[in-house]
Amino acid sequence: MLKQVITVLLIALCLMHSASAIKCYQCKSLTDPNCAKDKIDSTSNIRTVDCDSVPKPNTMEQLQPVTRCNKVVTSDRAGTIVSRDCHFESIGQKGNECTVTHSRQVESCYTCKGDLCNASGAGRLLAISATALLAILALHMSL
Repeated sequence: MLKQVITVLLIALCLMHSASAIKCYQCKSLTDPNCAKDKIDSTSNIRTVDCDSVPKPNTMEQLQPVTRCNKVVTSDRAGTIVSRDCHFESIGQKGNECTVTHSRQVESCYTCKGDLCNASGAGRLLAISATALLAILALHMSL
C-alpha cells in the first residue's frame, strides 16, 4: 500500500503545474556576455522575469498569454546576438517559430515550457527524460 501511495505522489509531482506565471531568463549577449553561453548556471547572475509582468511588444497583434520561454540567435553584418526572454506567441504561430521586430535574420529559435527552461537549448529534452525516469521508477516500485 505504501508503495502505491509513493507511486501516486511521484506521478502527481511530475505532472503538477504551478498556477503562477512562467518565469524566464531575460538577457541579450550585447549587454551581457553570459547570455551567449550554451548553458546558464547559478553563478551567471542572469536576470529572471515573471512573464505576466513583461510588457507585450507594441508591434505584435493577437498575442496569446505567455506560456513559453525562448532562446533566439539572430545575426546580421555586425555579428551574432543571443537573446533569452518570454516567448510572445501570436495566434496561428507554429511552435519554435520566432519573429523579431527588427531587420536581423533569425538563425535559430528554441522555445520551451517551464520556469527558467531557456537556460540552454536542451531543457525540454532533460525535463521529459527526468519525468519518464521518475514514472518508470514509480511503476517499478509499485510492482
